[in-house]
Amino acid sequence: MFEIERDQIRKTYQLCRIGFFLLTISLVPACILSLLGMVGLLGNHQLFNQVVDSPWTQWVSTVSVWGSLVGAMMLWGRWDHKSWQRRTGLLLVMCMVDLVVWFMDRGENQAPGQPDWFRSNLGQALGWAEFALMSSLSGDYLVHLGLTQAEDSARSTRSLAATGAVVWLLMFCELTHWDGGWPLRRRNLNMHGWLLFLGSELIWTITLIQVTALVIAALRQSNRTLTEMENEDHDHELLRFPAESPRQDVLFTAQSQSLGREL
Repeated sequence: MFEIERDQIRKTYQLCRIGFFLLTISLVPACILSLLGMVGLLGNHQLFNQVVDSPWTQWVSTVSVWGSLVGAMMLWGRWDHKSWQRRTGLLLVMCMVDLVVWFMDRGENQAPGQPDWFRSNLGQALGWAEFALMSSLSGDYLVHLGLTQAEDSARSTRSLAATGAVVWLLMFCELTHWDGGWPLRRRNLNMHGWLLFLGSELIWTITLIQVTALVIAALRQSNRTLTEMENEDHDHELLRFPAESPRQDVLFTAQSQSLGREL
């Protein structure tokens, strides 16, 4: 894919490994929380309310926002391809918007009142796009490292993210009170809105798991590739002819002198 000097490409792999490691840290807690919320929605609404109101939700949100931002920064500029640069740059911009929303949410939590409906949905809208970008970047990186089957997995994940974005948009339009002016507020939950909300959350959880699996695969393949490069360098050093030691030089000189006397 890229013809770069060995040391430079090793450093690139190392930085990509750090980036995917940070993305893994940001996604795995969100997966666990999303699974617990989904179990609560399908079986125990009290569990869902406990998950939403739990302090762990704020902690996971903080880890996800900052981990995704720093991880995107580590991936940005690693390769010279315009497509990679464009996608990582867009992901970085979206993560910065998430950070602004996170700061606004922290300020709102200090004041009474209902959470802002539009701002909470803006974060979810960006989440669908971020899922598509992360899966695309992870898939291309894995293909570059030799896992060609990752391209199909990344493509199916992007398709699922697009489907989830459409369902979320329908839910947002159904549950938003458009005649109430600005700021937008949520309507009372009806049957159509409930089904759309449930479908959106279900697709969100599945997509999140698939994206996390791709990012973890990219991290593991980075470790494997760097280990193979270190082993190859070690084997190359063993196959090289050792340089003559000072002791060998002394023995060679002594043998030459002895031969000269005999002649």
